[in-house]
Amino acid sequence: MIDAEALKEFLDKAEPFIPEDAFGSWAEQLDQRLRSAERQFGLVQQSGGDPEKLPWHLTPATRRLPAAERERGAERAYALARLAESGNGQHFWEFVDSWEERPKWALEWATYWFYLANPERAPWWARWLYNPGNQTGAFVLLLDDPRVMEPRVPPSQQYGQIAQGMGLLGAVLESIHRLPRVPDSHRPLICLSLVYAVYMFTVTSWRMTTEFTQVLPPFARVVEGLLGIRHGEGVQLEQRESQKL
Repeated sequence: MIDAEALKEFLDKAEPFIPEDAFGSWAEQLDQRLRSAERQFGLVQQSGGDPEKLPWHLTPATRRLPAAERERGAERAYALARLAESGNGQHFWEFVDSWEERPKWALEWATYWFYLANPERAPWWARWLYNPGNQTGAFVLLLDDPRVMEPRVPPSQQYGQIAQGMGLLGAVLESIHRLPRVPDSHRPLICLSLVYAVYMFTVTSWRMTTEFTQVLPPFARVVEGLLGIRHGEGVQLEQRESQKL
């Protein structure tokens, strides 16, 4: 269950730092990402699995992968994106679950494409949302009992819990009338990015001196980075990459 009081506390801390027009801008950029899904899948297909041509730039976790890491992961990354596009969720998750020694970026990459193909029912699972390795993330911060997340089960089961939890989060946000300017489809993800940004700033303020915390990026830019839409970076890079192919 979602801890409504914890949710309110996080949002109370976040909202004063968000410009008035930011929520609408974020929602529009997320909509633009979904509208360009066909073009993004086209980039994958055109790459043919070539490590140098796959659209790694589209997710924060893969944007700056070293060339050697791209080479090692290209075959599976290509297969995951194509499976997601096919719409066969069973085959997609069997492939994810069977990937032994998955790199840290794998789940974010995989669920990004799964989300693009199924935006109404499949959330994007970024590491900041939930990291099973150390059981941290924005999602865990809002649970009444974080122990319900079991790190030793296959990713497909963890993903099912995340999807269910985000649905509950959307219902709670609606019931307490928070983030009303954000469309229902984007409200849980934007909410979780606010939660994690508050967490990041809080932890940083504990560990760093005042002079260093003053040079942190603006709060809204941190949120955009979590959402993978900082200054529309993903869309702009996608357009440039598509022009090269």
